[in-house]
Amino acid sequence: MNMEYIFEFILELVLEGSIEVSKKKNIPKYIRYPLIFVIVLFFIAVIGLILLVGVLSMKENMLLGIFFILVGLFLLIMSILKFKKIYLEKTNKE
Repeated sequence: MNMEYIFEFILELVLEGSIEVSKKKNIPKYIRYPLIFVIVLFFIAVIGLILLVGVLSMKENMLLGIFFILVGLFLLIMSILKFKKIYLEKTNKE
């Protein structure tokens, strides 16, 4: 078995579990809020890294740089919409 699959499985398990736990109201706020903060930091780091690769690769290959920047912007917009759907709209309904 590849180490890549093990790493992917563990990361997916931790990330999905963290997102599910952070959505539950019966979990105390002092656990949920830092968990949400860590999840948001993880997504910001990944999206920031993609945008950085896009900017740095524009020196050598303009098309590749633009592609990475567009992918990063797409992920940023989708992450904001998902965060809004999960955390902000849920509090408005209650």
